[in-house]
Amino acid sequence: MPKGPDTAVMSDGEAEAFVVDALRQHGPMTTMQIESLASVEGRRCPDQTVLFLTKMKRKGLIRGEVSLERRGWLWRLP
Repeated sequence: MPKGPDTAVMSDGEAEAFVVDALRQHGPMTTMQIESLASVEGRRCPDQTVLFLTKMKRKGLIRGEVSLERRGWLWRLP
């Protein structure tokens, strides 16, 4: 996602908290939905969103699977 003048790059901890909170509030979300929500709030993940979410998955913070229905990765809380 392009970084604009009003876009703040979150720290790893801030981004993890943001994603977990978003999934708590909205339920399962696609990578694009998470990216859009962050953009609306003027923030972005430290890496490309899908890479950051994959790191969170490896840490066991979230779960993710490919969804043909939603045409991409679908992320949820464990």
